[in-house]
Amino acid sequence: MPKKKKTEQKTFKNIVVSPVFTDTRGSIFDFVEEKVGHIGMVTFNKGVTRGNHYHKKSVQYSYVLEGKIKLIVSDVNGKNRKEIMLTEGMLTTIPVGIVHTYTALTKAKMLDITTLSRNDNGYEKDTVRM
Repeated sequence: MPKKKKTEQKTFKNIVVSPVFTDTRGSIFDFVEEKVGHIGMVTFNKGVTRGNHYHKKSVQYSYVLEGKIKLIVSDVNGKNRKEIMLTEGMLTTIPVGIVHTYTALTKAKMLDITTLSRNDNGYEKDTVRM
């Protein structure tokens, strides 16, 4: 039987994550259903800007743990620009080739999940700064 070809994620997506299961013990939340190469935590002081780059091969997922962050996304030519306010509990999917810039409106923390590893300079090889 032939292998199914993996379809590359091309659509920017931003959702509030809801539990997939809840009982008296608490809740379970699902974030990513594909191969993950890296999970890290990024902290922001109020007013700082991070990012302003895109990835050539890696899909990036950002999950806000606390705080308020303004996210601006666009294509590499600066077109199709969107500005989104991220708050606690929001999960953003940033496809390959989408420029993303975060500005912290408050002190904030987010999980950074990527499909490529940061080992062996992988992050730097995959990142194109604007």
